Amino acid sequence: MLALRTKPTFQLKRYFSLDGRNKLSNQFIPLTKDKIPENSASHGLLLKAGFVRQSGPGIFSLLPLGLRTVEKIERIIDEEMQAIGSQKLSLPMLLNPDPWKKTGRWEGSKGEFFRLKDRKESDLLLAPTHEEEITQLVAGALRTSKQLPIRLYQIGRKYRDELRPRAGLLRGREFIMKDLYSFDSTVDDAYKTYDDVALAYQNIFNRIGVPFVVAEADSGNIGGTKSHEYHIISTVGEDTLLTCSNCKYTANEELAVADLVENHLPTTTTINDPLQLWKNRDHTDFTVFSFSALNHKEDGSMDGLATVVVPKGRKINLLKVESELNTYLKKQNMISEKTTVDMKAISKKTLDTITQNVHLFIDDSIFNCTKTTIDENSMSTLHKSKHYRLAQEGDHCATCKDHDLSSVKAIECGHTFYLGTKYSSVLDCTFRDGNKPDQIPAEMGCYGIGVTRVLAAVAEAKYDDRGIVWPKSLAPYHICIVPTDDRKQEFKEIANQLYDDLNTSFKNDIVIDDRRSGFGSKMKDTELIGYPYTIIVGPQSLENGQIELNERIQGQQSKKTIISIQDIKNHIM
Repeated sequence: MLALRTKPTFQLKRYFSLDGRNKLSNQFIPLTKDKIPENSASHGLLLKAGFVRQSGPGIFSLLPLGLRTVEKIERIIDEEMQAIGSQKLSLPMLLNPDPWKKTGRWEGSKGEFFRLKDRKESDLLLAPTHEEEITQLVAGALRTSKQLPIRLYQIGRKYRDELRPRAGLLRGREFIMKDLYSFDSTVDDAYKTYDDVALAYQNIFNRIGVPFVVAEADSGNIGGTKSHEYHIISTVGEDTLLTCSNCKYTANEELAVADLVENHLPTTTTINDPLQLWKNRDHTDFTVFSFSALNHKEDGSMDGLATVVVPKGRKINLLKVESELNTYLKKQNMISEKTTVDMKAISKKTLDTITQNVHLFIDDSIFNCTKTTIDENSMSTLHKSKHYRLAQEGDHCATCKDHDLSSVKAIECGHTFYLGTKYSSVLDCTFRDGNKPDQIPAEMGCYGIGVTRVLAAVAEAKYDDRGIVWPKSLAPYHICIVPTDDRKQEFKEIANQLYDDLNTSFKNDIVIDDRRSGFGSKMKDTELIGYPYTIIVGPQSLENGQIELNERIQGQQSKKTIISIQDIKNHIM
């Protein structure tokens, strides 16, 4: 009788440890060898190192390593927000559009937001931001000035219908954001809140641990009169900042002001037709725009033409032109208070056949409209001369007058706005002051930080040819312990003992790489993922109680130190 042959036993499951310690054998970290996209190192590295996975255009899943890093960012934000008396809440992601219709943003932002209807054909909005929602919430409870100030914040998901999602988490359709909203009784109190938040933001970005700059900014469609952006420096940034090395003036190019080396101010004080005077001059460029906005009666559109004249070769700051035109038309009761002007460039030949009034904006470097009168029969409305050109590198600093401006690319990660009563007055968020009968609208501010955007921006600023180099404050794990031979029980015991000793100081911030794979492959993974410290347990650990400590340094080989097991905590602390 033939003896039965015993088939060899193969490992049909991966090694899986459940001893209460963080170990890579039981974690989901799908590393890839895909090439990194040229236009966004952060996106490629976060994919390659197993932090995120793409679900669709601009839509991503945060994997365990990515979520750990995001939670560390959120923890820093929570601590600094609560240090200035802010309370955390959670607002709905599915919004009632009624308050948006009252403020005019429902009609003013078509195409930018995700709108939907329920089974009753009622409009709904997938939250892009929460100014209307929080104002309506506070309005329901606010009665007297004794209830102020109020500072409320949330960290949650937001949605924007990006036309061309790109660069991974830097420009997505769904993202995580912190937004704080403040309510004060006076302008002075609101400015004090603004300064408190500005200091908290400085603390947040200092604790994150990457170089950042604060720049004066435009408020955009959020509204308000005071605004600053918080940027992480990066060559792939979409924003251009102009800064003076002497006086430290820094502003986004959309708001920056600067002096030109030369200007072309004419001596003319009375002109018949400024359009004809300026559209053919050699030292100027002009662009013609059509514009449209909801009319004052809100029963149709108000359409018109505008011409912008700037020095030859300079770009137009369209945001400033739109803001100026928007303010003028509202003061003249020509457009609704709820609307914003939409401008589009059209052919210059339009001016040859015009039969209607043209709004003329001439840059202050080439013409001083404050000293000029126009013939009453002119087809032009001449607006006040302002800085309608985009400032650029090499212009003179308008603040200190002594130095030229330099430019730098950066990624906007935070924005602060003083809103005034833009939302509170429309949504009846008012209070009484003492025995006075009048209802006073609350002075508001809003303050945002893009949490997932910070994740990507830090990866963009902190990487090299081996992987990500996380700041210690954000790394998914502060320490990774790697035995040189995963089959030796003695190495496992030393790794476990190191974990337990260090865990008292680095609670839940240590991981052991106990995967069944080669030592060289594990070390490449530690550099790709970007742990600040890697502890290597090998033969020296058994023979003389020593381990090798590798400190990850951007753009350099890891700093290697041989130390005794007893001294490891002192070196890392």
